[in-house]
Amino acid sequence: MQITANRPSEQRAHRGLPEPFRSALILALFTALFAASGWLHRWDLLLYDLQMGVKTVAPSDDIVIVAIDEKSLRALGRWPWSRRVHAELVDRLTQSGAKAIVFDILMAEQDRTDPQADVQLIQSVAASERVFMPVITEQNRQGGMLVESMPLPALSNVVAGLGHVHIDLDADGIARGVYLYEGLGQAYWPQLMLSLLNWLNPEQYPLDNKPLPNQQHNVHLIRRHTHRLIPFTGPAGHYNRYSYSQVLEGDYMADMFRDRIVLVGVTATGIGDALPTPLSGYGVPMPGVEINANILDSLRRNEAVTPVSFLTHLLGSTLVVMLPFLFYPFFPTRAAPLVSVALVMGFVLVNWILLRGMEIWFPPSAVLLGLTLSYPLWSWRRLDQAVRYLNEQLERIHREQSLLPVHLPAGDMSTAMQFLSRLMPLQGWVVYDARSGERLMGGGEALGEPLEALGKEGWQRSGAELWTMIERPEGHWQLGLSWPRNAVPEGRALGLVSDFAYQFSENPQTDQGGVLERVELRLRQMRVATARIQRFRNLIRNAVGQMDDGLMVINSHGQVVMSNPRSAFYLGHETDQELLGEDAYKLLKVLEVQGGESWEEIFKKVMLADEPVRFEAIRRPDTELFVQLKSLQGVEADTHGMIVNLSYIGTLKRSERTRAKMLNFLSHDIRSPITSLLSLTQSQQKRQGSAEVLAEEIEPLARRSLKLADDFLRLARAEAAEVASFIDTDFVSVTCNALDEIYIKAKEHQITFKSEFSDDEIWLLGDPSLLERALFNLMENAVKFSPAESQVTVKVYRDQGSVICDIIDQGAGIPEDQLQEIFLPFIQSSLNLLSDIRGVGLGLSFVKVVADKHHGKVAARNNQQSGATFSLSIPCENESPLQESD
Repeated sequence: MQITANRPSEQRAHRGLPEPFRSALILALFTALFAASGWLHRWDLLLYDLQMGVKTVAPSDDIVIVAIDEKSLRALGRWPWSRRVHAELVDRLTQSGAKAIVFDILMAEQDRTDPQADVQLIQSVAASERVFMPVITEQNRQGGMLVESMPLPALSNVVAGLGHVHIDLDADGIARGVYLYEGLGQAYWPQLMLSLLNWLNPEQYPLDNKPLPNQQHNVHLIRRHTHRLIPFTGPAGHYNRYSYSQVLEGDYMADMFRDRIVLVGVTATGIGDALPTPLSGYGVPMPGVEINANILDSLRRNEAVTPVSFLTHLLGSTLVVMLPFLFYPFFPTRAAPLVSVALVMGFVLVNWILLRGMEIWFPPSAVLLGLTLSYPLWSWRRLDQAVRYLNEQLERIHREQSLLPVHLPAGDMSTAMQFLSRLMPLQGWVVYDARSGERLMGGGEALGEPLEALGKEGWQRSGAELWTMIERPEGHWQLGLSWPRNAVPEGRALGLVSDFAYQFSENPQTDQGGVLERVELRLRQMRVATARIQRFRNLIRNAVGQMDDGLMVINSHGQVVMSNPRSAFYLGHETDQELLGEDAYKLLKVLEVQGGESWEEIFKKVMLADEPVRFEAIRRPDTELFVQLKSLQGVEADTHGMIVNLSYIGTLKRSERTRAKMLNFLSHDIRSPITSLLSLTQSQQKRQGSAEVLAEEIEPLARRSLKLADDFLRLARAEAAEVASFIDTDFVSVTCNALDEIYIKAKEHQITFKSEFSDDEIWLLGDPSLLERALFNLMENAVKFSPAESQVTVKVYRDQGSVICDIIDQGAGIPEDQLQEIFLPFIQSSLNLLSDIRGVGLGLSFVKVVADKHHGKVAARNNQQSGATFSLSIPCENESPLQESD
């Protein structure tokens, strides 16, 4: 059986789709609806026109228009003209070397007034072999059937090609595109310009006018396919144009029409087809013959714009509008509008490149609308998510009130005031309702009226009174505290009083209005709750930071996520910030576990077996710690980990070692003289000897036991000395007394003392007997280790507010590795053993205790030549008590 445990946060995340994906899906469906419905089709057309008008191109030089304009009508008479005129034009253009002649004029009926004119035109067209004429689909009468109007049958038989000239008008009545194939029943007629190109180059422009499969033949319906948008090169009049009458008169250069395609059509107002285009709009329509010139130019340049298919447009639109929700999470909230604008501008640029660079038309309105709405939708969803999160967190905080320093109810004010009065000289207090002025509660001495314009932040003082405003659910309170005039709280005491007042503050109740008001209310409540949590965190941080024990919290990855300064100190780091995020195993490995277990075994016990572990450890050279580790895992815990507690036990261990040495001393050094005395008294030989001999042997043993007892008593007395019992003491006199006391012993060892005093009197606050004994111990120590006929120098002088006594001998000195240890109890220099000097190790320890009691210090150092120097430093007074009294 396999069991998988998910964290609560992960279980909640699996309940639905991620929020950005849901928002993107909503917008994608919305955009797909607009793209499929065509509701924004007119906006697409407008954007197409704007992009097409951004740039114009030069028309092809080999396309020329022969226009039936107002000038020609004035010269040749009313329209329609005789077919003889058209025949003459065909002859002239053919003789001028025109590559092709395209008539945008329908000649479907015979000329009943001059039948011979039709014959002449047919003969001219047949002789030219390069004339193209249109086929038009029209209704003979309103509501009638559609019919295809073609040139005269005889004329149709001699033209080089036929083709339809129908222009597709969009819903706004503007000509933007054309179907390359069209016809009744079947799309068998190519567009007239495509028919021309096929005649000029069949391989490059093949025709695809075969019937489409699965398409029923119905002669009453127009069938068409292969729609192309026309990339107009410019507005009306952009192509080279010559008047019809001008050509008939021969008013042109001889090679003007050579190897050129000539389009013949009507441009005069009122008699021809003129349509609005993207570049002309409704202002200056473009004649049909010039529209055909644009179609011809675009097909030759292979620049006909192809609209994307319906499915491509639908899928592309939905995918593009989902992009913002991929980018928004990676940018700050304040940058999201700029991202939205950048995406809109980027899509406009891409759309323009597709249209002008790749001749692909992607209707952009649905996408632009979706991109524009993406930021409001994203903001709305985030706002809704934030409100829900705030509600959840506020509910959670409300459930966990027991974990936080809660605001106290009003009824606890009297109890709290009693506690405050135990700490400070509070004389009286009162609480008023700020709105009604009613006195709500109070105690002690009466206070005056509340101050006007009382602020919500901080305290305002009025004489010996302090006033502040406290927020409550029902309104505001005015709290006043009365103090003795010379005991008004300041500094830390005022901070305590402020925190005291804060505990009674709560947010006032607010009526919930609209959505924004509810959001503001939630934010305000969240700010208050966050401030309380932050205060609680600061309380924990300060409490943990001031602990004497080191504390570390370690997560399931083995990383330190919480620590205090003491733990950093114990592990050899300067600040606790250096521990955060570090590998706990590497940090703790500097501690040598006492007991044989390794850190790997300890971690396994705590993390896997959930066993608390306690042991002693050492960080070299001499930091002794008691380490406790315990698992953090509990019933409601989301994560695993452990807590590490480091307690310093160096002092305790030294005390234990001192106790062991003392027991060893008691068991050996004190018992040894007593045992020797008993042996002497029980010895048969000694009993038979004289009393004088026995006394001589017993005396040194007894003196040694007495000295040991005296040393113990002096050390105990020094440790029990109280600073309050210290008196004004002349350190120079104390030093002289110690010199007098050591004189006899120095004389026995043939040692001379030399004294040097910088002042006649040096006064300090101390215990004269303890100081004298400490100096005697130092002098006695110098006598012990100085050779016969040597000199010990005693110097007493002031230095930086302290009196210093240097005792300089000429002995063998002290081993460097023992300079710091000789002041510890029961520690003796290795020179004692070499020189057979017996001692216990309490003399210098006594000096150290006396120095500490007087807030001074004692140190030892070796001289450059020979011997050692012991320095005793004690803080002293600048002047003697007598001088001060004078």
